[in-house]
Formats: sequence, C-alpha cells, structure tokens
Amino acid sequence: MSKEKLEHTIVRQLSDLIPTLKDPRVPLVVTVEKVNLSKDGKSAKVLVSTLEEKDIIGMLEALNRASGYLQHQLAEILELRFTPRLSFHVNPLEVLS
Repeated sequence: MSKEKLEHTIVRQLSDLIPTLKDPRVPLVVTVEKVNLSKDGKSAKVLVSTLEEKDIIGMLEALNRASGYLQHQLAEILELRFTPRLSFHVNPLEVLS
C-alpha cells in the first residue's frame, strides 16, 4: 500500500474511531483533517479540528491519552506489520514538518 493511500485510510478509520471514545473532553464532532506518516511508517502526526474550540487543549490531551487504544484498533483493522504511533495536533505546521 502506498504512503498516500495508507494516510487516507488512517484518516477514514480514525474518523470512525474517535467518536467512540468515552472521554468527555472529546467533542461530539472531531474532524481528522490529515495524517502525515513518517518515512519509516512508525509514527503518524494527525491533524484534527473541531467547531467547539473552547477546550482544544483538553481535546488534544484526551486524544493523545487514547492514542494507544486508537493505535491498537487501527492494528486490528489494517493488519499492518507496524502500526504507526499516533500523535494528535491542531496546528498544521506541526503536522507538515
């Protein structure tokens, strides 16, 4: 699977998985904008946004705390040899670097 196709697949899967999180700091609507995989595929920066901007820091803390769970869920769905370690960001510059 190409890097671009895998990034797109991860965006789709995370868009389905994030609403299932039970943490109250995660808003009802979180949009996964982009995923940027590292060259070795072992880490992925995930750009997220929400319309409820009152507690962005709490949302990021909750998503990064749930990253292990989300990574595990991706591993079961995607059946990759290595599932990338996820980090969540709201600043596009952090994701593109």
